[in-house]
Amino acid sequence: MRVVYLLFSITCLLLSLSVRAETYVVASQNIPYYPHYEFSSEVDKGFAWALLEAYSKHTGVSFEYVAMPVLRLQVELEKGNVDLVYPDHPTWTNPVNDNKTKHYSAPLTDSLVGTFVKAPRYGQDISRIRKLAIVLGFSPLYWQDRIDSGKTKLISVADNKAALYLAQLDRADAVDMDYYVANYLLSTLSDVDDFVLDPNLPVTTVEFCLSTLNNPELVADISEFIAQHPDVVAKLKAQYGLDDPTERLKKLRNQKGPG
Repeated sequence: MRVVYLLFSITCLLLSLSVRAETYVVASQNIPYYPHYEFSSEVDKGFAWALLEAYSKHTGVSFEYVAMPVLRLQVELEKGNVDLVYPDHPTWTNPVNDNKTKHYSAPLTDSLVGTFVKAPRYGQDISRIRKLAIVLGFSPLYWQDRIDSGKTKLISVADNKAALYLAQLDRADAVDMDYYVANYLLSTLSDVDDFVLDPNLPVTTVEFCLSTLNNPELVADISEFIAQHPDVVAKLKAQYGLDDPTERLKKLRNQKGPG
């Protein structure tokens, strides 16, 4: 019995070492999505990068970070050129692979995604949103009924900055955007009006997970790290200006105005 236990322990150790001995390629969309992620940056690649680097420091696992077009992520994952995709989620669909074939980590973070309008337009009826700007490749399912019925038209753009400028020029009535990304982006732009998230228009919370086809042990280990080190996660979220999106939405609704 002791021999069996010893063999089992050695096997587990070897599996653990195999995870730690390699460098894994993590791919994200090649659009600025700071503070969540911006893998093309030479300096600060965002919260997800910082959390994975904390995991790397703890375990010895190495990561290489690459950015590529949204629609190419799953293709490169299928080819084996990418080990992990971020962000991903079991409920998100794509034309390349079946979610049942993928393995997902626990959420690295949750976020708030909703409808941004110019401050003077806060509180307007949804019927006034006839053109909605959104990043190419993103799917606002909470707008789908209006899109299908022709009441709202999507205008796809390269990135969130382009979406804001489109609305600034009144070529779109609103922008579908991540709350934290919008806050950061608006703080860097001096030539746009004050845009605010209107919680009375379509809004949702989302989970950002890692996905993989061939490295289930790795995503399981990352999930365990997240569960066992809530202090590390909390510290990094505070550093990047991320908080509880559900509580944030409650606060926005209680404001009863653009605030």
